[in-house]
Order: sequence, then structure tokens, then C-alpha cells
Amino acid sequence: MCVDPDWMPFEKIAQGKHIGMSADFMRLFASRLNINIVVTPSGSWFESLKQGEQRQCDIFSLLMATPERKKFLDFTQAYLEFPLVIAVSYQQDYINSIEEVLDKELGVQKGYAYAELLQLQYPDIKLIEVPSLNAGLDKVSRNQLYGMIGSLPDISYAFQERYIGELKIAGKLAQQSRLGIGTRNDEPLLVGIFDKAIASISEQQHHEITNDWIAIKYVSGTDNTLLIIIASVLTLMMLFVLYRYWRLRENNSRLRHLSLTDKLTSINNRMKLDQQLDEVMHMAKRYQHEFSVILIDIDHFKNINDEHGHLIGDYALKTLAQLMLRNIRAVDTLGRWGGEEFLIICPGQTEQGGRLLAEKLRNIIDQYAFEFFSHLSCSFGVAAYAKDPSVNALLKRADAALYKAKNQGRNQVCT
Repeated sequence: MCVDPDWMPFEKIAQGKHIGMSADFMRLFASRLNINIVVTPSGSWFESLKQGEQRQCDIFSLLMATPERKKFLDFTQAYLEFPLVIAVSYQQDYINSIEEVLDKELGVQKGYAYAELLQLQYPDIKLIEVPSLNAGLDKVSRNQLYGMIGSLPDISYAFQERYIGELKIAGKLAQQSRLGIGTRNDEPLLVGIFDKAIASISEQQHHEITNDWIAIKYVSGTDNTLLIIIASVLTLMMLFVLYRYWRLRENNSRLRHLSLTDKLTSINNRMKLDQQLDEVMHMAKRYQHEFSVILIDIDHFKNINDEHGHLIGDYALKTLAQLMLRNIRAVDTLGRWGGEEFLIICPGQTEQGGRLLAEKLRNIIDQYAFEFFSHLSCSFGVAAYAKDPSVNALLKRADAALYKAKNQGRNQVCT
């Protein structure tokens, strides 16, 4: 296993031992799978990534999926998810969205996934690579950088040690740091094995591990009993307030997730797709960003329902959704458009790029061995943004391309 040797509270190599949130999770996974996991030492996260590319490790304990990493890794479902935030000096204003600071120099740690994803989504963003989080925060405190981007836990952890009164978290990005296990893609069974291990962890176990590392721990070196009692009472009060706040946010987050997720397939629903379409259209018009959309329709879906029943039809929709989700880029958005139709939004993709992705998916679906029937195919309509006056105008072109594919015999891609 490759790890990040200095990324607390997520993980760290301390005196040759793997510690942190991911270390506790990996020990739990190893116990569930009855296997021995050995850490491959490295001097930096960048060095760990190089070791993974050279097949010197079989798995990564904790990382995000990116197009570059998918060249040598498969990715499990995320078992940790936190928002990305921007740390700035106390003199700076609150940041409502990242679009407000695209012209500012923002620090990111070298080799970290969100740098690649942000650069893809915002080509004009001014990202400055730094060797470590503290190195970036030091530059912010000396006004050599406007801000430092990182996940909420690692920046909060750094603030506990230093920077109190100097820096503040001034904004939360829409992007999330979704962290799972990376497995070498020349051993395809590994990703399924670790997905099962992640699924076996209860919500209570998950909370126990994360709370152990995110909660602030107090250590007293002297016998200041009264101070300890006062500090303990204040800490308990603070923890209670934080717990109530966390529960409220968790409930709101769960409700928001349910409102934006298709109940059957567990991918994005029409409401979420509409939001994403408005966002990429806005970026295209304001910054001349390219993007394309792919409409997908299952061929002869009615026959599946008629011959095998609606439960098998539901199986087809769910299996197809997960099959496509595993084979698109991390920056792409897949959702159920309605009935047996799906939509993929592809930021930064030209019409040719969209067509290549659609053809890749068409071929994967065409060759996939479904469990309850012998074959399923899809037709694809692709359209790229071409200064369309509205989202509806772009979708109308994609819909026309889809019907063209249907009329020409199905199981094909048209633009």
C-alpha cells in the first residue's frame, strides 16, 4: 500500500508507523478481508504516485479519482468526503464562490487531485504548486499567495497548530474532496474486493474513526486542576454545540442529496442535471469554455420490460448507470434524464471529445454480459456548445442527433 507520508489528520508515516483516519480504516478493512497490508515507504505524496505508476504498490489508502490517475488505477466508492475550502489572511473578505478569485494566485499541494480537477473546470485559474500545506499557508501569511486551497479537515488541523489570528477560512468551494481507495488497474478484482470492505463498515464505526481524529484533544503537563475542570466544561459545551451543528448539517446534506439523486439508479436526477447545465452554460458564455453533452437512450427498452418484467427493467437501468459512471471522467456529470434516457455533461470537451467518449461507452455496453438477458445496446446523441442562446437550444441539437442514431438503426453515435 502507498500512502501520503504527511497529510494529517488523514494520514502520516510517524516513526515508521501509518497513523491517521485512513490508517484506522485500512486496519478495519484488512481485518474484514483477512489480509495483511504492508505500507510502501516514500518521502512525499508525489513520490508515492510515481511508485503507483511503476506498480511498486497494489493499492493507495486514500485519494481522489482524476483522469490522469485512471491511467494506472481503478477507484472504489468514497469512504471519506469533505468540502474544499480556501484559507486567506484575516484582512481578506469572505469568498462566495471560486469564480470571484480566479484572477488571484491560489496555492495547491503538488500532486493533489483537486488541482487537476480545478484546472480542468476553470482553465484560467491561477494555481501555484507548493510542496506542503504548511508551506502554502506560510506563503499566505506572508502575502506571497492570496489563498491556499485544501480540504476542511487538513486546513483545520493546521490551524490548531499555527496561524490562529493570522489566517481564516474565507470560503467553501462547491467541489468536494471525495476520497476512496485506489487499486492497480491491471488487477481488476481488487476494486470490487475493497468496495465490499467499504460497504461493510457501519455508520457508527465510520463516525467513531472520523471523530477520533477531527476532535481537538487537550493534554495538560501540570496539575492545574481548576483550569482543567473549567476547560473540560467549556470543551463539553463546545462539543455539544458542534455536535448539534454537525447533526443539522448532516440532515440538511442528506435531504439535499436525496433531492438531487435518482432513487432507482443512485445517480444524479433531472434537477441536479438542470443545475449543472446552467453552471457550465454560464462558464461557457463568460469564459468561452468548451463543453459537450451526450444524450443516451436504451434501444428497445420496452421489449425488456415486456419479456422479462419491470424488475429486470429496473436492473438494466441500475446496471447501465453504474457501468457508465465507472467509465467517465471524474469531472463529467452523469444523470438520469427520464425513463430510459441518460445525460452526460462533459466540461472542457469538444464535439470530437464527446463523440469519442460516447463511442467508448457504446462499445462497453454492447459487449457487457448482463445477468438476466443476453444483450443490451444504446443510441447516443452528441452536441457541443456552439454559442447556443440557451441550454434548451443545445439539448435540442443533442436530441436531434439521438433520433438520427435511432433512425439509422440504433446502437450507434451521431452528432
